[in-house]
Amino acid sequence: MPVPLAPEVLANPIGVIVDLVAAREPNLDRTVIEATVTGVAGGRAKRRGMAQALLEKPVLLADGRSPAPRGVGDLLIALREAGAMEVSPPVCAECGKPLRTLQRRGQDWYCGVCGPRRDACAACGKVRPVNCRDRDGNPRCAHCPPDAGRDPVDIVVGVVTGVDSTLSADVVAAAVRATVPGAGRRYQLAWAVQDRPELLTGAGAEAPVLAVLRLVDKLRDAGAQAIVRPSCPGCDRVIHLHRRIDGQWLCRNCVAKSRAQPCSRCGVVREAATRDEHGQPLCPNCMITDPANQETCLDCGRRRPVNVRTAEGRSAAAACHTRP
Repeated sequence: MPVPLAPEVLANPIGVIVDLVAAREPNLDRTVIEATVTGVAGGRAKRRGMAQALLEKPVLLADGRSPAPRGVGDLLIALREAGAMEVSPPVCAECGKPLRTLQRRGQDWYCGVCGPRRDACAACGKVRPVNCRDRDGNPRCAHCPPDAGRDPVDIVVGVVTGVDSTLSADVVAAAVRATVPGAGRRYQLAWAVQDRPELLTGAGAEAPVLAVLRLVDKLRDAGAQAIVRPSCPGCDRVIHLHRRIDGQWLCRNCVAKSRAQPCSRCGVVREAATRDEHGQPLCPNCMITDPANQETCLDCGRRRPVNVRTAEGRSAAAACHTRP
């Protein structure tokens, strides 16, 4: 069940964060603090999550220690860059090193040395950072790659050129590298198309990894003739496939239909846009008309549903917003 949010967090999360930072950093101009917070805080849910975390644990601003939402870590870094001296930068959860960038594991942040997971390599047995995993899901270090060290890009190139001989090896290799930057995920892509080449010729909705769909798009854009974009299993349209449900990739509309449930307030059957403080689903209309989600319009001063935000993050209602 979601943690209940404080009333002040619901009403004005930016104000809560700015007040907490200003109390810790009195020598930093309040307008600078507000601009920094607004630039990091993003949308409504992220703002409230950050505000609630800092309200419950204001010592985060002093010691920079997780656990905390990612946005709080980003805020600490941004405040330091804006000139804050009393606000702590985020510090590594393991070694305590101050961070200018951070890696996440769960709700904790780490430095580049402590961040990568370490495990016993399935090949050499040494405890090292996990570089990738083999076909059975076992960890491999950088010195013991799967498939006897064969480059996964070469595996994909062999499969693709076997399906579509009009594509050159260089074009396919470039598409693979653009699709999947990391070695571990390249192996997953390679094994997927190696085991089922038909994923490239129309059966992509059954792909075990998203990288297959992205590769198909890249190859089609590169002029492939035999590579086929898959249709949605739910509606049979050739359209962008959004999410994997029960082993098949579906379009956004079919994903919404698969998740439809009665709204706890109005009863309409739709995909939930959010959940209330009791964990009950709310449809999009009930979410934006909920007084807790309305904000004061920059133009008319009334609390209304947000239609658009200015570059500074302030809200404007639909009736007050004019298109440029």
